[in-house]
Amino acid sequence: MQTPQEAITALRQKFSDGMPDVRSLSDEQKAWLHMKIQSLANEVSPSHTIAQLQKIGKRLSYATECIPDDEMQKMVAFVFDNMAEIEHIARK
Repeated sequence: MQTPQEAITALRQKFSDGMPDVRSLSDEQKAWLHMKIQSLANEVSPSHTIAQLQKIGKRLSYATECIPDDEMQKMVAFVFDNMAEIEHIARK
């Protein structure tokens, strides 16, 4: 598993224009996003933002069906909207 910093760097490189529209992503790209978000959720210290990120990570981990695009878009929006804080916490 990647470090949180590596996951953030990968997200920024892959989506250099900012938050992607999940509806336009392939299943492979969505799976990649799942993995990066789970990596962040599993490895960073607790805070309100991190607690929400961990909740998202658990939802992704225990999904028994394909997560609807609108729900996934909310998860992706949260990660991209809070990327700076997540990165700061991950550096600690």
